[in-house]
Amino acid sequence: MWKRGMMLAGAFFILLSGEISYAKVDDGTVTPEEEKEHNWQAQDTYTEKVDGGEHEFTYWKNFMRHTRTCQIIHHIKVVVYYCDVHDETKTESTLIKTEHSGRHK
Repeated sequence: MWKRGMMLAGAFFILLSGEISYAKVDDGTVTPEEEKEHNWQAQDTYTEKVDGGEHEFTYWKNFMRHTRTCQIIHHIKVVVYYCDVHDETKTESTLIKTEHSGRHK
């Protein structure tokens, strides 16, 4: 008898769970009628050196094979923008160059 009750309860759960998944919840946020455009202005510009790791390279000298380690440094330009309308900031990063410490191609 209890198996029949469990099967009925399971059937009701399956039928009602589909209805619950489509329910909308009001989170209380107010959407503005018209969105104001951003007024982005460049606030700060700076360059930064970022460690890019290292790699090994091989070369030949006097018929002998040698191995060296090369340090990689990325030079990045960062521009910070500020919007006074929405009090928001955003950044824009650009890779200027990649510098290797070893003389290799």
